[in-house]
Amino acid sequence: MLAVLVVTALTALVAVSAGQSKSGASGSIDIGWVGDKSGPTASSQVPSLQALEAYFKQVNDAGGINGKTINLIEKDDVYNPVTALSSVKSLVSDDKVPLILGLGQSSAFDSYLPVLNSTNTIGYMTQATVLGATDPFQKNIFEANCTLADQIDVGIAYMLKRLKLKNLKGKNVGVLYIDVASGAEWRDGSVKAIQKLGGNPVSEAMPATALNADVQVQDMQSKKVDFILLHNGASGGIAAMKSMDKYGFAVPILGSYGVTNEVVFTGSPYNISKLFFGTNCVTPPNIVKTPQARTAMAAGAKYGYPAGSINNFNWSLGWVQAQTVVQALKAAKGNYSADSIRKALETVKNLQTGGLSPNITLSSNCHMALLGARPYTYNYQIKSLQQIGSFEQWAPFVTKGNAAPGTCGKKK
Repeated sequence: MLAVLVVTALTALVAVSAGQSKSGASGSIDIGWVGDKSGPTASSQVPSLQALEAYFKQVNDAGGINGKTINLIEKDDVYNPVTALSSVKSLVSDDKVPLILGLGQSSAFDSYLPVLNSTNTIGYMTQATVLGATDPFQKNIFEANCTLADQIDVGIAYMLKRLKLKNLKGKNVGVLYIDVASGAEWRDGSVKAIQKLGGNPVSEAMPATALNADVQVQDMQSKKVDFILLHNGASGGIAAMKSMDKYGFAVPILGSYGVTNEVVFTGSPYNISKLFFGTNCVTPPNIVKTPQARTAMAAGAKYGYPAGSINNFNWSLGWVQAQTVVQALKAAKGNYSADSIRKALETVKNLQTGGLSPNITLSSNCHMALLGARPYTYNYQIKSLQQIGSFEQWAPFVTKGNAAPGTCGKKK
């Protein structure tokens, strides 16, 4: 038995070592991506993937990093947690990648986290921001997106300002959420914030594959909800607003980053979408007048991506994440093991994104790239998304609820 244990341990060590050494050993730097390319949230996840592809293609065309090209190995999880786990395992054991991006299936987090930790592989989550990724602090997990907690802070602050309220006493607030792990966090965080301000939460879950929200809308309508906090993907957001229009339920709606997309504004009935406002911590490149934003758009056009992807919040999210990854790979100076890449990511300080997001700073005790958010609306006259205020203006409302105590500036 002792001999078997020793052989097993040595085999595991060899596997981990191989996973850290293959990338960069040849002419490429292998990086993994797991996400939804063909499932119910593909409309949100694909633009961020395409931005990653475009940025890496641009770097490769310019000579790569130290003469090595970035090879992005993509796995479609179809927004299925079982498939997401098997995809992570395949990238780790078969492709030996030191870094995996994407990981947009929040319900899969608890299953793939032990895999990443046991094999010392970095997971850099592009869109999902579950609480367990940051509290307790996770050595091998980085987040590219702002958390739902930050968005709830800013969203409720905006709704109070819009409705000219000091608190929510006597108000019924709807919480409509996708029935996955991130949706549960949106529900729990929203309920806590609503009750803290004296309001009465009315929570309703929508299945990830729901085509309408008729039952949920009718229940909120019967309970005379004053406004709604909505978390879903783009298709789920449109389905919810179509149901609201169907039953004549016209109340203000504040959405998370998942529904804050131009297609949700333009694809929903106008008399409901005109009451919709979103939150996000990135800005579509077509409404940011900076050289970096123009570069992001030009690269998308050069490599043949559709305008609907380029003029999208998630394009900026993927582009900024790729910018961060490339800076870290350059700082790794030829050592593309997970440990080296992690340390290099932790040296990113005040990375200038040209207004596509707040500037990015990471450290050994803060792996959350974007802290904060701001509201957005849609101008139907000029047919363009518009930000409401600056990131700095809304920063005082952000409590960093998902950060572990003692990390990212949060008090112990």
